[in-house]
Amino acid sequence: MRVLFVLDQWPELSETFVVNELQALRRLGHDVRVQAARKAPHPNPEAPADVDVRLLGDAHLRDLLWLAARRPRACAADLLRRRRWRREEWARPLRALAGPARRIIEESDEHLHAHFAAGAALDALRLAALTGRPFSVTAHAYDIFASPRNLREKLERAGAVFSGCDYNVVRLRELAPRADVHEIVMGVDASAFGRHDPPPGGRSILAVGRLVEKKGFDVLVEAAGRLADVTVRIIGDGPLRGALAEQIAATAAPVELLGSRPPAEVLAAMARADVLAMPCVVARDGDRDSMPVVVKEAMALGRLIVASAEVGLPECVLAPWGFLAAPGDPHEFAAALRAALELGPEERLRAGQAARAWVREHADVDRETAAMAAVIARLVSSRAGSARAGAR
Repeated sequence: MRVLFVLDQWPELSETFVVNELQALRRLGHDVRVQAARKAPHPNPEAPADVDVRLLGDAHLRDLLWLAARRPRACAADLLRRRRWRREEWARPLRALAGPARRIIEESDEHLHAHFAAGAALDALRLAALTGRPFSVTAHAYDIFASPRNLREKLERAGAVFSGCDYNVVRLRELAPRADVHEIVMGVDASAFGRHDPPPGGRSILAVGRLVEKKGFDVLVEAAGRLADVTVRIIGDGPLRGALAEQIAATAAPVELLGSRPPAEVLAAMARADVLAMPCVVARDGDRDSMPVVVKEAMALGRLIVASAEVGLPECVLAPWGFLAAPGDPHEFAAALRAALELGPEERLRAGQAARAWVREHADVDRETAAMAAVIARLVSSRAGSARAGAR
């Protein structure tokens, strides 16, 4: 199939799952190109350089005239609907989408897929209507819980909706009962991580993520201060870096903020760590995580996971490799970290083997992407059948 990824930005460092999925689709033999609204502010250095990427640039009147001549009803309908969409979110002018729509038609893209049910999903919805192509959307977290703008319409007009954990799927089906929602885990390639046995008796804790409220890193800092002989490192950057640095200094917690790091350095840091900490919480504005990819990456490395019993984390943070604590409770989180660190070398080894096995069975990127591609193939086939019937 010829699939067009419709994205807000490409290739964002914190969105490795988009790159992983695109690469998996290509390994399956599909032709994938990218239409992004802008360049990512923090580019992923490991994104493939040979992908056909187009950015929304200058809008040309000739493209709008070309599209209006061939799709007059679709253009008129878009102009009318834009008034409704703008009540909840910004909707770019039709002229800005005319060039991408023309390329979709001329280059024979068969399916449009958006990551995040935010601006990219609205662009995909509109481009699909303008070009007669089916579209799908992967909804993640903030776009479901914190900023659900025009969400029901995006979900129910999509040919298929995907999300990475049962926690999200239940919510999406509540919001849009008529949508075709599928659980597709944001997977990893376990074979690419190799085997890294934990050092015997190590007490190194790593956390990875943006420094924002929903990650709960303030809980980790307080919990770390209750533990003896541990080292805690946090990889990531964000608006709460200053507040976390102040908290670390005030409490003398054994925590180091390492800032953002490229994927290879994150992988190396996880290989040296004994435990990955993921103390997620629901932020005051409703934003939250779902099932972070970094947890499955750490599991693929055979690491122990200590996490909050929040969002989709209990679906993958399981015994014997997983330890859960009440969200937002540093006392419980410290106790869970202590319990994980008290495991002996043999127990850690067995737990790590079980974690790797779970990833291979439930979060393999090629298997999950193949399941998504099968759904998309049915949409493409259905459109082709309708087109043939119409021609007769």
